[in-house]
Amino acid sequence: MPENIENRKARRKREAVRGIALFALLQIACAAAFLSLCWIPGLPGWLLVLFAVLSASCIIPLLLSFKVLRQRFQEIEGGELDAADQY
Repeated sequence: MPENIENRKARRKREAVRGIALFALLQIACAAAFLSLCWIPGLPGWLLVLFAVLSASCIIPLLLSFKVLRQRFQEIEGGELDAADQY
């Protein structure tokens, strides 16, 4: 029995949000780990800067992922995936 189109769209949106949420948790964990390394006493200045930059580099893709999620929602609403499934 074919799945209702609205149910399929809702499922795909949930999957997209779940993927972004998992990615966000991973990125936040990496950023927190790098930030916690900055608190090591006696750390050379260059290493402190390196850990800070690495922490920031974990956050930048996270910000871009919300744009990707919005595009994904537009694809789901536009029916592009349903059209691609027919091939």
